[in-house]
Amino acid sequence: MKDQLERIRQKIRAKGWHLKPPMPESAVAAFESAHGIALPAAYRAFIIEIGNGCEGPPEHGLVPLGAVPPENPAPKAEYWVKLPDITKPFPFTKPWIWEEDELSAEGREADVTCGSLCLGTDGDGLFWHLIVTGPERGNIWQFTGVGIQPLAPQRDFLQWMEDALDRKNPFREFPVYTKQPPPAATPKPASAFLAWLVREKKRFLKNYWHIRRRGW
Repeated sequence: MKDQLERIRQKIRAKGWHLKPPMPESAVAAFESAHGIALPAAYRAFIIEIGNGCEGPPEHGLVPLGAVPPENPAPKAEYWVKLPDITKPFPFTKPWIWEEDELSAEGREADVTCGSLCLGTDGDGLFWHLIVTGPERGNIWQFTGVGIQPLAPQRDFLQWMEDALDRKNPFREFPVYTKQPPPAATPKPASAFLAWLVREKKRFLKNYWHIRRRGW
């Protein structure tokens, strides 16, 4: 990890990104104690040794520990500062879009805000989160008002930051997740057309972020 931290430090310096001062380890430990958590090692090392906030990623900047992006409306901002559910497990491992009442076998919509820190935003309602509990602990996810999505391949905080600096493995590129439909009888022509419409709508929603970012 020390080598990666030094590489990131040099790359940030080369790009001229503004860095906020590092956070004293005692202050980080106090935050962890107050919220009953242990921060993932990669993120913890970055804010202690390099800087507690900087220019992107995300596009609007990495917010300091305990802060929230100004784009967050007041009720949500207060929630992400107080972090009442930070110790609860984040149960998800797969992307989920709930806008069309699609169900997840991994959890409920109320579970989405459990066990993560908001790192910042790209704008347009796209937020980046660091997962601190559950099977995805240490990994980066993207949250929107209609769904959540992990990075692909999975990346911890330092790899996400270094890939952004290198423009490698673009961190806005996501896989296309498809479900295998169960065997069914051949539909009649009218129902076949309706089934096609449903499939196309689902396909659009599954690629929501990809389509929106490119303005297709």
